[in-house]
Amino acid sequence: MLFITYLVTMTASIVGIEQFLNSALTNTGADSAVPIPKFSFYSFPYVWHNMAYLAGMFKIFLALIIVFFVSNEFSYRTLRQNIMNGMSRNEFVWSKILFVVLLSLAATLILFFPSLIMGLLKTKVLTWEVATRKLFFILAYFLELLAFGSFALFVAFLLKRSALAIGLLAFYYFILERIIAYKLPDEVAAFLPIKAIGNLVDVPNSNLMKLFGVNFREYVATQDIIVSIVWMAIFIGSVFFMMRKRDI
Repeated sequence: MLFITYLVTMTASIVGIEQFLNSALTNTGADSAVPIPKFSFYSFPYVWHNMAYLAGMFKIFLALIIVFFVSNEFSYRTLRQNIMNGMSRNEFVWSKILFVVLLSLAATLILFFPSLIMGLLKTKVLTWEVATRKLFFILAYFLELLAFGSFALFVAFLLKRSALAIGLLAFYYFILERIIAYKLPDEVAAFLPIKAIGNLVDVPNSNLMKLFGVNFREYVATQDIIVSIVWMAIFIGSVFFMMRKRDI
């Protein structure tokens, strides 16, 4: 049910975001002395960046799926049954890592194909170079899902109960790290896990942002890639460590 909710929400958001934002801006800026430009979300090459940033807002749905998928193994004792049937602890962990990878891949494809179709329909001058120029944002989105999924996997193995794991995941994601980042210098806060993972795909540089003199990155920073991979390795390594030391 969570995955169906994610699929429907993502597809509706990708298809309807341009019309929704342009309608909202038109209503808001009706009395404005400065004309507010319309968004062009779907034209190549910008569609990749725009859609990857939009999709990143919904990764919490995928994290919940991972938490339920793993914590149910503990709640219904299917983990113990798998071990009794001959599966090693490492094999069990690798099966959950494979699930995270496949779920991230599926979500990336859900993003890729609608974005590709909308780009083909909305781009006036279409060339191979234009269509693929910012395609690396899709790869960055895939890494974002992998890293965030690894965090959800770690929390699920740490607490083993879905309610507790979801509570901790939501508390850290929405509240705790933001408080920690606020207290730290920006140079240090950039190394926090959720911050680094979220920075992989920065806010798109739309015409509206440029109108107000605001500029964001139009590339994926190497530092954010490295930090995200390091945190992913830490989370997965911690899961292997917990599985070796715990009674099941």
